[in-house]
Amino acid sequence: MSVSRPVLCLAVAALAVASCGSDDEPIATATFTSPEANAQVAGSVELKMAAEGITIEEAGEARDGAGHFHVIADAGCVSTGDGIGKDTDHVHFGKGQTTGLIYLEPGSHDLCLQVGDGTHRALDITDRRTVEVGITDKDGFCDVVKEIDDLFEEIDSSSDEFEVKQIGYESIRRLGVQMAAGLDVVDADSRADVEATAAFVDAMTSAFVDASDIGEAEKALVPVFETMEGGLPGGKWILDNCGVDINEGEE
Repeated sequence: MSVSRPVLCLAVAALAVASCGSDDEPIATATFTSPEANAQVAGSVELKMAAEGITIEEAGEARDGAGHFHVIADAGCVSTGDGIGKDTDHVHFGKGQTTGLIYLEPGSHDLCLQVGDGTHRALDITDRRTVEVGITDKDGFCDVVKEIDDLFEEIDSSSDEFEVKQIGYESIRRLGVQMAAGLDVVDADSRADVEATAAFVDAMTSAFVDASDIGEAEKALVPVFETMEGGLPGGKWILDNCGVDINEGEE
Protein backbone atom coordinates (compact mmCIF):
# COMPACT_ATOMS: atom_id res chain seq x y z
CA MET A 1 0.00 0.00 0.00
CA SER A 2 1.48 3.35 -1.01
CA VAL A 3 0.96 6.65 0.83
CA SER A 4 0.92 9.90 -1.10
CA ARG A 5 3.58 12.47 -0.17
CA PRO A 6 1.05 15.12 1.09
CA VAL A 7 -0.64 12.61 3.39
CA LEU A 8 2.71 11.43 4.76
CA CYS A 9 3.79 15.01 5.46
CA LEU A 10 0.55 15.74 7.32
CA ALA A 11 1.03 12.63 9.47
CA VAL A 12 4.60 13.61 10.35
CA ALA A 13 3.45 17.14 11.21
CA ALA A 14 0.70 15.80 13.47
CA LEU A 15 3.18 13.61 15.34
CA ALA A 16 5.51 16.59 15.82
CA VAL A 17 2.71 18.73 17.25
CA ALA A 18 1.67 15.94 19.63
CA SER A 19 5.26 15.54 20.77
CA CYS A 20 5.65 19.26 21.40
CA GLY A 21 2.42 19.28 23.34
CA SER A 22 3.70 16.61 25.73
CA ASP A 23 6.84 18.69 26.35
CA ASP A 24 4.66 21.65 27.30
CA GLU A 25 2.88 19.80 30.14
CA PRO A 26 3.11 22.04 33.27
CA ILE A 27 5.48 20.76 35.95
CA ALA A 28 4.25 21.28 39.50
CA THR A 29 6.71 23.13 41.73
CA ALA A 30 6.90 24.27 45.35
CA THR A 31 9.06 27.17 46.54
CA PHE A 32 10.13 28.72 49.83
CA THR A 33 9.69 32.49 49.40
CA SER A 34 10.77 32.91 53.05
CA PRO A 35 13.14 32.39 54.78
CA GLU A 36 15.98 33.40 52.50
CA ALA A 37 18.81 30.92 52.06
CA ASN A 38 21.14 30.88 55.09
CA ALA A 39 19.00 33.46 56.92
CA GLN A 40 19.96 34.19 60.54
CA VAL A 41 16.84 33.88 62.70
CA ALA A 42 16.11 34.35 66.39
CA GLY A 43 12.88 32.79 67.64
CA SER A 44 10.44 31.04 65.37
CA VAL A 45 11.28 30.73 61.67
CA GLU A 46 8.67 32.46 59.53
CA LEU A 47 7.64 30.35 56.54
CA LYS A 48 6.14 31.60 53.29
CA MET A 49 5.41 29.09 50.57
CA ALA A 50 4.23 29.15 46.96
CA ALA A 51 3.35 26.53 44.37
CA GLU A 52 2.73 26.40 40.64
CA GLY A 53 1.06 23.70 38.59
CA ILE A 54 -0.87 22.32 41.57
CA THR A 55 -3.83 23.55 43.61
CA ILE A 56 -3.10 24.16 47.29
CA GLU A 57 -6.19 23.26 49.33
CA GLU A 58 -7.31 21.83 52.68
CA ALA A 59 -6.42 18.26 53.61
CA GLY A 60 -9.12 15.63 53.36
CA GLU A 61 -9.64 13.82 50.10
CA ALA A 62 -6.74 12.92 47.79
CA ARG A 63 -7.37 14.62 44.46
CA ASP A 64 -5.26 14.70 41.30
CA GLY A 65 -3.52 18.02 40.88
CA ALA A 66 -4.12 19.17 44.45
CA GLY A 67 -2.44 19.00 47.85
CA HIS A 68 -1.14 21.06 50.76
CA PHE A 69 2.20 22.11 52.22
CA HIS A 70 4.37 20.42 54.85
CA VAL A 71 7.71 21.61 56.22
CA ILE A 72 10.16 19.05 57.59
CA ALA A 73 13.23 19.97 59.63
CA ASP A 74 16.54 18.07 59.53
CA ALA A 75 15.13 14.78 58.26
CA GLY A 76 15.11 15.34 54.51
CA CYS A 77 12.11 15.13 52.25
CA VAL A 78 9.79 12.14 52.54
CA SER A 79 9.85 9.44 49.84
CA THR A 80 7.07 9.87 47.32
CA GLY A 81 3.95 7.99 48.38
CA ASP A 82 4.93 7.66 52.05
CA GLY A 83 2.90 9.27 54.80
CA ILE A 84 4.24 12.50 56.32
CA GLY A 85 4.33 12.39 60.14
CA LYS A 86 3.16 15.22 62.37
CA ASP A 87 5.25 16.68 65.20
CA THR A 88 7.38 19.73 65.92
CA ASP A 89 9.76 18.81 63.07
CA HIS A 90 6.99 17.83 60.63
CA VAL A 91 4.67 20.81 60.40
CA HIS A 92 1.40 20.33 58.49
CA PHE A 93 -0.46 23.16 56.80
CA GLY A 94 -3.62 21.14 56.37
CA LYS A 95 -5.94 24.12 56.09
CA GLY A 96 -4.27 25.14 52.86
CA GLN A 97 -2.08 27.79 54.52
CA THR A 98 0.76 29.35 52.58
CA THR A 99 2.38 30.93 55.66
CA GLY A 100 3.31 29.63 59.11
CA LEU A 101 6.04 29.07 61.69
CA ILE A 102 8.47 26.35 62.72
CA TYR A 103 10.38 26.32 66.04
CA LEU A 104 13.97 25.09 66.16
CA GLU A 105 16.87 24.92 68.61
CA PRO A 106 20.00 27.02 67.99
CA GLY A 107 22.18 25.93 65.10
CA SER A 108 22.06 25.23 61.39
CA HIS A 109 18.91 23.52 60.11
CA ASP A 110 17.90 22.03 56.76
CA LEU A 111 14.25 22.55 55.85
CA CYS A 112 12.28 20.61 53.25
CA LEU A 113 9.10 22.08 51.80
CA GLN A 114 7.00 19.22 50.47
CA VAL A 115 3.51 19.06 49.02
CA GLY A 116 1.39 16.13 50.20
CA ASP A 117 -1.97 14.97 48.95
CA GLY A 118 -5.19 15.31 50.93
CA THR A 119 -4.30 12.27 53.04
CA HIS A 120 -0.75 13.54 53.79
CA ARG A 121 0.96 11.20 51.33
CA ALA A 122 4.18 12.76 50.04
CA LEU A 123 4.30 14.05 46.47
CA ASP A 124 7.48 14.60 44.49
CA ILE A 125 7.07 18.38 44.72
CA THR A 126 9.73 19.86 47.02
CA ASP A 127 12.10 22.70 47.81
CA ARG A 128 15.01 22.97 50.27
CA ARG A 129 16.35 25.76 52.45
CA THR A 130 19.04 26.10 55.15
CA VAL A 131 18.69 28.54 58.06
CA GLU A 132 20.86 29.54 61.02
CA VAL A 133 18.92 29.83 64.28
CA GLY A 134 20.13 31.67 67.35
CA ILE A 135 20.15 34.90 69.34
CA THR A 136 22.81 37.42 68.32
CA ASP A 137 21.72 40.61 70.11
CA LYS A 138 19.50 41.94 72.89
CA ASP A 139 16.62 42.69 70.52
CA GLY A 140 16.60 39.07 69.37
CA PHE A 141 16.71 37.90 72.98
CA CYS A 142 13.68 40.04 73.83
CA ASP A 143 11.81 38.77 70.76
CA VAL A 144 12.34 35.20 71.96
CA VAL A 145 11.18 36.03 75.50
CA LYS A 146 8.02 37.64 74.13
CA GLU A 147 7.32 34.61 71.93
CA ILE A 148 7.71 32.32 74.94
CA ASP A 149 5.32 34.44 76.99
CA ASP A 150 2.73 34.64 74.18
CA LEU A 151 2.92 30.92 73.42
CA PHE A 152 2.45 29.95 77.06
CA GLU A 153 -0.70 32.09 77.19
CA GLU A 154 -2.00 30.71 73.89
CA ILE A 155 -1.47 27.06 74.78
CA ASP A 156 -2.64 27.30 78.39
CA SER A 157 -5.90 28.94 77.32
CA SER A 158 -6.63 26.59 74.42
CA SER A 159 -9.02 23.64 74.47
CA ASP A 160 -6.71 21.43 72.38
CA GLU A 161 -6.11 17.79 73.24
CA PHE A 162 -3.09 17.10 75.47
CA GLU A 163 -1.14 15.57 72.55
CA VAL A 164 -1.58 18.75 70.52
CA LYS A 165 -0.52 20.92 73.46
CA GLN A 166 2.61 18.79 73.83
CA ILE A 167 3.75 19.92 70.36
CA GLY A 168 3.22 23.51 71.46
CA TYR A 169 5.17 23.01 74.69
CA GLU A 170 8.02 21.45 72.70
CA SER A 171 8.05 24.61 70.57
CA ILE A 172 8.37 26.71 73.75
CA ARG A 173 11.12 24.41 75.06
CA ARG A 174 13.12 25.05 71.89
CA LEU A 175 12.71 28.81 72.30
CA GLY A 176 13.96 28.36 75.86
CA VAL A 177 17.05 26.60 74.53
CA GLN A 178 17.65 29.60 72.28
CA MET A 179 17.24 31.84 75.34
CA ALA A 180 19.77 29.81 77.36
CA ALA A 181 22.26 29.87 74.48
CA GLY A 182 21.92 33.63 74.08
CA LEU A 183 22.69 34.68 77.66
CA ASP A 184 25.83 36.53 76.64
CA VAL A 185 23.63 39.45 75.52
CA VAL A 186 22.25 39.80 79.07
CA ASP A 187 23.95 42.23 81.44
CA ALA A 188 26.58 40.36 83.44
CA ASP A 189 25.15 41.25 86.85
CA SER A 190 21.74 39.78 85.88
CA ARG A 191 22.89 36.83 83.80
CA ALA A 192 22.61 34.19 86.53
CA ASP A 193 19.04 35.25 87.33
CA VAL A 194 17.97 35.15 83.68
CA GLU A 195 19.72 31.79 83.29
CA ALA A 196 17.57 30.47 86.17
CA THR A 197 14.49 31.67 84.28
CA ALA A 198 15.60 29.82 81.14
CA ALA A 199 16.12 26.69 83.27
CA PHE A 200 12.58 27.03 84.61
CA VAL A 201 11.20 27.25 81.06
CA ASP A 202 13.08 24.07 80.16
CA ALA A 203 11.93 22.18 83.26
CA MET A 204 8.30 23.24 82.88
CA THR A 205 7.97 22.45 79.19
CA SER A 206 9.89 19.18 79.52
CA ALA A 207 7.41 18.07 82.20
CA PHE A 208 4.63 18.41 79.63
CA VAL A 209 6.55 17.01 76.66
CA ASP A 210 7.81 13.91 78.50
CA ALA A 211 4.52 13.03 80.22
CA SER A 212 2.15 10.34 78.95
CA ASP A 213 -0.92 12.32 80.06
CA ILE A 214 -1.92 15.50 81.85
CA GLY A 215 -1.99 13.79 85.25
CA GLU A 216 1.63 12.70 84.95
CA ALA A 217 2.58 16.21 83.80
CA GLU A 218 0.90 17.82 86.81
CA LYS A 219 2.83 15.56 89.19
CA ALA A 220 6.11 16.39 87.48
CA LEU A 221 5.35 20.10 87.71
CA VAL A 222 4.98 20.20 91.51
CA PRO A 223 8.73 20.44 92.28
CA VAL A 224 9.25 22.74 89.29
CA PHE A 225 6.80 25.34 90.59
CA GLU A 226 8.28 25.08 94.08
CA THR A 227 11.46 26.62 92.66
CA MET A 228 9.63 29.77 91.56
CA GLU A 229 8.00 30.82 94.82
CA GLY A 230 8.19 34.60 94.94
CA GLY A 231 8.55 34.83 91.15
CA LEU A 232 11.20 34.10 88.57
CA PRO A 233 14.56 35.69 89.44
CA GLY A 234 15.19 37.08 85.96
CA GLY A 235 11.85 38.85 85.86
CA LYS A 236 13.11 42.35 86.68
CA TRP A 237 15.83 42.40 84.01
CA ILE A 238 13.40 41.02 81.42
CA LEU A 239 10.74 43.59 82.32
CA ASP A 240 13.22 46.48 82.30
CA ASN A 241 14.87 45.49 79.01
CA CYS A 242 12.17 43.68 77.08
CA GLY A 243 8.94 45.08 78.50
CA VAL A 244 7.61 41.57 79.22
CA ASP A 245 6.26 40.92 82.72
CA ILE A 246 6.93 37.21 83.19
CA ASN A 247 5.98 37.48 86.88
CA GLU A 248 2.60 39.09 86.25
CA GLY A 249 0.16 38.02 88.95
CA GLU A 250 2.89 36.84 91.32
CA GLU A 251 3.09 38.26 94.83
